[in-house]
Amino acid sequence: MDDPQPDGDSDSQRQLDELSARVAANRAEIDELQARVESARRRADESEARADRSEARANESDARADASDERARAHEARSDDDRVRLDDLESRADVDRQLLAALQADGTLSRQHAAHLEVALRSSRKIGAAIGIVMAVRQVDEDGAFQVLKEASSHANRKLREIADEVVRTGDVSELPEL
Repeated sequence: MDDPQPDGDSDSQRQLDELSARVAANRAEIDELQARVESARRRADESEARADRSEARANESDARADASDERARAHEARSDDDRVRLDDLESRADVDRQLLAALQADGTLSRQHAAHLEVALRSSRKIGAAIGIVMAVRQVDEDGAFQVLKEASSHANRKLREIADEVVRTGDVSELPEL
């Protein structure tokens, strides 16, 4: 009768060993799953961080694009203002020519005097165009642009109309003084 009990103990021991082995296998699986979960979390965190950086770069790009659009609108507005000023100058020159022709027809104005006035009108138009170029490039107002041309004339000991001719011909204002 002593035999059945040891067999029962051995059977219980075997079952206990099997259960212990299953528990150990389950623990190993749980540890592996936890490691995989942790790895997935790290990858998700890294991915989220990359997405945040990408979004920040996109926001910076949007801000730069908005600023560029604003500068373009401001430049366009200045260009429109310059066109209006040039149109005004051309209109005034047309009126002045008509006035000269009328005075000449009346005999009030000699041909030589009319020729001098015509040269003065052309010079005035060139100076006006040069002022517009300086305004556009240097982003200054009309008075500031005229001051730049006057300073250049004074420093170079050249007539203002010569400086204006050069600016209109080349479009280059880099040699003009800064005010």
